[in-house]
Amino acid sequence: MGIYLIALLIFILGTMFKVFQLYYIVLIILGVNLALKYMTIEALKKLTCVRNISSNRIFRGEKTEINLNLKNNSIWPIFWLEFNEAVPVKLHSSLTSQITSLAPQEKVSQQYTLKGKERGLYNLGVCKGQLGDGLGLVEKKFTFDTGQQLIVYPQVFPLEDLGLPSRIAFGDLIWPQKIYRDPTSFRGLREYQKGDQIKDVYWPATASLNQLMVKEYESTIAVENLIFLNLKQQDYGVKNLSIETELAIEVAASVAKYLVDCNQTVGLATNGEDEVNNQELIAAGQGAGQLMDIMEFLARLEITKEQSYLNLIEKYSQQATPGSTLLLITKTDGEELVTKALQLCRQGLNVVIIVLGKDVLHQRYLNRSYTENLVIYQIKRKEDFYAWGS
Repeated sequence: MGIYLIALLIFILGTMFKVFQLYYIVLIILGVNLALKYMTIEALKKLTCVRNISSNRIFRGEKTEINLNLKNNSIWPIFWLEFNEAVPVKLHSSLTSQITSLAPQEKVSQQYTLKGKERGLYNLGVCKGQLGDGLGLVEKKFTFDTGQQLIVYPQVFPLEDLGLPSRIAFGDLIWPQKIYRDPTSFRGLREYQKGDQIKDVYWPATASLNQLMVKEYESTIAVENLIFLNLKQQDYGVKNLSIETELAIEVAASVAKYLVDCNQTVGLATNGEDEVNNQELIAAGQGAGQLMDIMEFLARLEITKEQSYLNLIEKYSQQATPGSTLLLITKTDGEELVTKALQLCRQGLNVVIIVLGKDVLHQRYLNRSYTENLVIYQIKRKEDFYAWGS
């Protein structure tokens, strides 16, 4: 409004003192102001923002490069431009504002690096700023939100680094009991026994040895693995809560990756809170896409105060077929949990309890053979990433 007041004052003075040449100054002032306003508005309409991300999915501890570009696509110059990119505070300190000018078709860039310090789902910052004529006559604000997100997956470790055996009761395993035979796993020949099927008789060997010989196969079981992740605050306590629940998530991620790498079927259920999708189950599946779904699910999870872990197990264990393996990841092997696990074993399921706490209460199940239907393993890290505290 200041420029209009000045023009009005000059007009009044020219009229009062009959200095009509002052009218030309008024016209010049108004013309320049309107021209600058028009150029600024048109330049703002053609101002574009593009954010390039080297990777929008990283694991905790990894880095991704961000390149923000503002371009003046108009035929008019931008005399003064100030902008600032908001960044996730958990991944980077605040960026300083940049001030520049842009000629027609010119662009300005801002590069920075985000480090996945904490697992999570992050909305990448909104770019805000303002542009003007540099004289303070015309200023316009702008906001660009490209709606991009960065997903920081939990860190993944080899099972050995977590204190877990390199072979647990996962996957299609050679089984001591004949669940079903695998026709692709030929083991050898033996003499015919009562009850053998005629189709299994190996006639060339029968003719050569002059007695019935049958083909023998490995007995295997196709195990569907379902991870049950406990994130209830009450089951961990207040001390080291965030550290221990984060470790639980990382154990779940590590086990899931191991299973997918072994071409096994794996799903995940949790009582943690997923505020984005309100989800508590990733149905069992295979392949890289399944692993990505599980990792993104784990990235979104928060601690819960309400949902019972035992109720979660009761709800989704009913979907497991006989012979499947349930992997229970929690802090302690409490009496109720082990009682429930034994009940599931009697229903034909295999249960592995992975304990994060310092003590295992049911030592008789600790580190048993993978062929046992109930096994307890205790997490032990080779490197002291997490201090248990005194």
